[in-house]
Amino acid sequence: MPHVLTLPVLTVLALVGACAEPAELMESLTTTEAASTGAATETGAGAPTVTYHRDVRPLLARHCLGCHQEGGIAPIALDSAAAAAAFAGPIAAATASRAMPPFPADNSGACHSFRDARWLTDAELATLATWAEEGAPAGDPGSAPAEPPPPTGLDGEVRTLAMAADYTPRAELEDDYRCFVIEGAAPAEGETFVTGFDVRPGNPRIVHHVIVYAPRSAEAVEQARALDAAEPGDGYTCFGTSQVTAAVAAAWAPGGKPTRYPEGIGVRLQPGAPVIVQMHYNTLAGPGMSDRTAVDLRVAAGGVTPARFVGLADLGLALPPGEAEVMTVHTGPAGKPTGAPMRIHGVFPHMHTLGRSLEIRHPASDSCVISVPRYEFHWQLLYFYEQPLVLPADPTLTITCRYDTRTRAELTRWGEGTMDEMCVAGLLVTDG
Repeated sequence: MPHVLTLPVLTVLALVGACAEPAELMESLTTTEAASTGAATETGAGAPTVTYHRDVRPLLARHCLGCHQEGGIAPIALDSAAAAAAFAGPIAAATASRAMPPFPADNSGACHSFRDARWLTDAELATLATWAEEGAPAGDPGSAPAEPPPPTGLDGEVRTLAMAADYTPRAELEDDYRCFVIEGAAPAEGETFVTGFDVRPGNPRIVHHVIVYAPRSAEAVEQARALDAAEPGDGYTCFGTSQVTAAVAAAWAPGGKPTRYPEGIGVRLQPGAPVIVQMHYNTLAGPGMSDRTAVDLRVAAGGVTPARFVGLADLGLALPPGEAEVMTVHTGPAGKPTGAPMRIHGVFPHMHTLGRSLEIRHPASDSCVISVPRYEFHWQLLYFYEQPLVLPADPTLTITCRYDTRTRAELTRWGEGTMDEMCVAGLLVTDG
């Protein structure tokens, strides 16, 4: 039977790079010959039916340019007609397979739909395919429709928490996980809830993800401060988790926008306690780069229903090596029963590098909770439902995970390390 996650295990559910590219896709993107930009105009005989400025650029602006712009974290830029034309074929192929934009969950409606989904419609996919087939014509810049305005900031009361100094990731590590204990999130008295957040990375080239943890006790706060004091410089090493008992209060990946939790819910902060900001730095962009990131937390003092993450996990994983597909299935309650119906507002699926797909179902109604048919370790997202799901008290859920173990020569078990594996999902829930 699956185990109910304690919060220290839940904190491993990390958003790690919604803009990262899989190695196979990157190889095709970076070696593709430039496509013809086409000589036809948008009027007269032989005019293209799809052009960059009129048809393609608006799609890219909505779904891709948060990462794929000059100076962005993605390794190629698509924010000019010439740059995008060089990759027209791979763009069409990557979007048709739904490898891009990075949104591994099924948002077709077959298993719910999610807020703020990076999900192209069939018509939008056809637009990109036609553009590539016609030679990726640029068209008339004057035909471009108005682009959507940049995302607005957070409303209400916002507290800005910033790193105290620049931090340079350790060059010997491809991935450097560093936790910073930052004061000032919650006053010493009264209730404080996080109801939204925004992350402003100091160096977008190396910031791979950011998780904000809320320590759950005075003891956890002292443990975090001790870990900080034990290492030279600001912060402490924290691969995978914050290393203390803490709740996830916010999670961000490159390309992320200001995020508001569903109306009327929030994650509680302990009075007077700091937050722990976990930074995942990827050093492949170049050694010696430094960063000083700031996090904006939208907070409320009351009138908020407390939300929490509960989980469902298979802590007894034992995956045989050398198999193209290994499937695990576990059924059990999601979280500790409270005797009240549970509203699920969001889901955070998590596996490691062998994971290929994940699905959660409610067996009593034979209904789907979430389906992630294209799981990718580097594109882990927190999915918010358009409308919360309501499950009865003591809900029983089934989680199914599939893996490809052909790269392993030995048994792979549950564990915190990247070379270990997990089959887990954190659910953002409220009672009633």
